[in-house]
Amino acid sequence: MSLISSSVIPLFVKTLMGLEEVLAEELKQLGADDVYIGRRGVACVADQETFYKVLIHSRMAIRVLVRLAEHNVSNEKELYDWVKTLAWEDYLSVKNTLAVDVVSFHPEMNHTVFLAQKTKDAIVDRFRELYEVRPSVSPKDPDVRINLHISRDGASHIALDASGRSMNQRGYRQQAGKAAINEVLAAGLISLSLWDPETPFVDPMCGSGTFVIEAAMIAKKRAPALLNDTFGIKRWPHFRETLWQRLIREAEREERRDVNWIYGSDQDPKMIMIARENIKKARLSRNITLFNKPFDKVWIPEDKGVIITNPPYGEHIGERRELRKMYEELGRVLKYKAVGYKAYFITPDREFKKTMPLKPGKVFNVLNGSIPCEYISYTIGPKK
Repeated sequence: MSLISSSVIPLFVKTLMGLEEVLAEELKQLGADDVYIGRRGVACVADQETFYKVLIHSRMAIRVLVRLAEHNVSNEKELYDWVKTLAWEDYLSVKNTLAVDVVSFHPEMNHTVFLAQKTKDAIVDRFRELYEVRPSVSPKDPDVRINLHISRDGASHIALDASGRSMNQRGYRQQAGKAAINEVLAAGLISLSLWDPETPFVDPMCGSGTFVIEAAMIAKKRAPALLNDTFGIKRWPHFRETLWQRLIREAEREERRDVNWIYGSDQDPKMIMIARENIKKARLSRNITLFNKPFDKVWIPEDKGVIITNPPYGEHIGERRELRKMYEELGRVLKYKAVGYKAYFITPDREFKKTMPLKPGKVFNVLNGSIPCEYISYTIGPKK
């Protein structure tokens, strides 16, 4: 029986640095067992229904891998021999196309293109020996994407990529701003804030709208797969379409209609136009209110809520000096307008905390793309 059809499916769910703990909690809530936090990912086991739920509902996952096998190898021949022993006929047919992605930290086996070629050779040679025909390779758009990870000591893990695409590609982003934040990172930062989705959410520098869109999806309980239902697993031979459609219908029934407490603002009319288009594509126009105003004119409801934003940062010293003045003004505005709120800022500027006239709370270390950033929390108390 194929591992994918079994009642215990071992998974490794990839995420971004700094989001491992919130991903682990999300997987537990979806029903995964034996949850173990790793580096930029979480290992767990799931039955088939939970496996499908992870793909449909996860906001923090970048990719979902089905762990097939692990073995220690010291050279390319040992890799080929090991891969050829695996029962690939249980996971794809000669009619399927395949591709192999490789990540290697081994000091000698470090030519990832060659390693992918050897892995592919082992798979198709097994098929040729069994059936006298072989599956084809399609690097850009395969039916089955195979993931090989080789550690520095030769410990090798091979897996099937059930996501197919990077799961941050929600399908709503028509255009992005200069420093647009990854959708998974935005959802993860919102989760780290412990925001109560029944309370106001404000992004005073919303840019192309990623934070407000992800917040609205959380408040509405909208599964990300309801916006983009293209997953690699749907092209696998053992994919269960009936189960998938049942879970999709359940996700649709869970969605709320009454959310109207998500607010975004930006002083750039072009960015507001882009944000509106992205929000429209996400089918959230009734749930998000946008303002074309600078941060000091932004309207903040008199309530307890959360403010999360990705303020601009300068690449040059002169720019940074001007922006730090703006950070100071932002802090003064929030002290006056946002009493009772929690505020969170993601920034690569290590001087941000010194500039902001608020006392920082917990600080999380994350990556925004390849840029190391701090995600800084503040509690805005009553005016003194």
